[in-house]
Amino acid sequence: MKQLLNLYFLFFKISLFTFGGGYAMVPLFQSELVTKHQFLSLDAFANMVALAQMTPGPIGMNSATYIGYDQAGVLGAFLATLGVVTPSLVLTMAAAAGINRWKNSPALKAALSGIRPAVLGLIAAAVIFFAEASVFETPLCFLWQKSQNFCLCWQGIVIFAAVIAVELTIKPNLIITVAGAGALGWLLGLV
Repeated sequence: MKQLLNLYFLFFKISLFTFGGGYAMVPLFQSELVTKHQFLSLDAFANMVALAQMTPGPIGMNSATYIGYDQAGVLGAFLATLGVVTPSLVLTMAAAAGINRWKNSPALKAALSGIRPAVLGLIAAAVIFFAEASVFETPLCFLWQKSQNFCLCWQGIVIFAAVIAVELTIKPNLIITVAGAGALGWLLGLV
């Protein structure tokens, strides 16, 4: 029972402190699921996020359902999913109740102006995580960190460039893009 409550409150906490959608949750998911609780390795985490993005539904809910099921079965999946949706549900209902009263509030406008750059930073952190997991073979180093050998994964770069080129020119259906990238990854993995 304690494990089930811990799953609920873990995803409740992640959802409560995330503003900006699924990709803004990725750094918090990584911190909690990989670093703190060690439910997943970094590679398994990258695969989970990719699969959660490909399946129907929000990335946060799909990830919570996956981890909940992995840790405690069907009831764990249910409670982790409930944990990730509870803050949004409560906050949305509260906002709907007071929208007319607060819509012109200078304090609310100032708070949202402060939150937007934070959301952009969280999404940028998710982009760096995915770059490390798919294009670079070693973690990225920043100026204040100890230097490491810089290695690129040529297959990841080819797939990245191909997707960018296709998206900028013919803009196919997202499913076709993802399936094509998967097929290209399979083909390049055979080389």
